[in-house]
Amino acid sequence: MRIPTRTLVTACVLAAALPVAGCAGTGVKQTRVGELVFLQTVGERGPGPFTDSAATGPVAAQSPRTGAKVSAGELAAPLRAARTVSGATPGLYRGTPRVARCDVERHIRSLAADRARADAFAGVVGVRRTALPAYLRGLTPVVLGSDTRVTNHAYRGRRADDYQAVLQAGTAVLVDDRGLPRVRCVCGNPLAPPAPTRGGASARGTPWPGYRPNRVIVVSPAPRPVTSLVLVDAGQRTWTERRTGHDVRRDRVVPPPAGATTSPSPATPATPTSRTDADPAPTDPAPAQPSRPDPSAGAPGPLSPPGAPGPLSPPGVPVAPDLPAAPGT
Repeated sequence: MRIPTRTLVTACVLAAALPVAGCAGTGVKQTRVGELVFLQTVGERGPGPFTDSAATGPVAAQSPRTGAKVSAGELAAPLRAARTVSGATPGLYRGTPRVARCDVERHIRSLAADRARADAFAGVVGVRRTALPAYLRGLTPVVLGSDTRVTNHAYRGRRADDYQAVLQAGTAVLVDDRGLPRVRCVCGNPLAPPAPTRGGASARGTPWPGYRPNRVIVVSPAPRPVTSLVLVDAGQRTWTERRTGHDVRRDRVVPPPAGATTSPSPATPATPTSRTDADPAPTDPAPAQPSRPDPSAGAPGPLSPPGAPGPLSPPGVPVAPDLPAAPGT
């Protein structure tokens, strides 16, 4: 069931700093013409959280820094088509080797303590309540590298109400084996892919430094299940192979992917992206195909062609200015 737009608008008027926080479920529903998309910063839980926070470590936004501010007109204008990036794209997500930014066991205990919440959560993700522990342990803790569109859910009246949201880069999430965000750790809410917009959708909330509507991405499922994801840690200038699932003890450092550039950016995935077909697309040029690095630079790690570690940001779109060096993600 959708949260009535009027209700959400009223909530925002009463608390300007209360952009709803959350996450989503399965299935894509058609967004109503003119529906609002709420901006949600890294640390805010928002109304209707499913559980206590399972996020761990310091809260560090990873949106690119930029001197220009978003005008009121730009914020209220309909969002342009978001770029779509495969969930298996190396460098799409952030992460520090052997550091999980989400405590999966804490999330499981929180849901187990409230049967009604667990039932609502299970209904969104499409599993039975008794199967939730196995489902959650099969998800992988990562940090969003770009401002990302999702369908979000709030827990109200023993059920999950869905709405559209943009989560700020730096948000801790759990992703499935197709690379899709499925849980937002700070609120415990289930996430789903965003609903396509027809006729545009306007953003509401307080934009963070570096927010640009035309740099928001949508994550699409990888063509097939993956057994690992390649994460980047801009602060430590490392790339990490993380096996799917909640156990980060198997992480290992790997060479940067072929075609990596020298300027880390939260919005520069390693493979070409596509666009959603809802609204006119941005006019950024298509990314160049990556080339294989020089084998003579050899560094350990089978995931990528041999190459000396160093450059952090693979080619892709959209291109962001620069990235603040943040504590371990």
